Amino acid sequence: MFYNNYDDVHGEDRWGLVGQVGDPFREERQLALACAKCQQKPLVIAERNWMATNVDHSQRYQIIVACLHCGAVDEFVVNAGREGVNSALKVGKRVPQPTDLRPQAN
Repeated sequence: MFYNNYDDVHGEDRWGLVGQVGDPFREERQLALACAKCQQKPLVIAERNWMATNVDHSQRYQIIVACLHCGAVDEFVVNAGREGVNSALKVGKRVPQPTDLRPQAN
């Protein structure tokens, strides 16, 4: 079991999070991007898998997305090499950005 103690952390990352992963690409969030297969929006983030720690100490994650209409699956990498750099979707060829995320429903 992994446990991180953030009692002595006195700062925030650029999204205002302390002791949490600092990027907004979370499971169940929707991306306002068209599916490469059926061209319908949105894509939903189905999985978020940790891959490695980059040289700048940011965490690299594989994000698997699925189309809500046809079920096609695609993937991209968050923090690909360094923080704030995302790879392109493997099939869709578009680079997802935080601005592509739809607002969360409360």
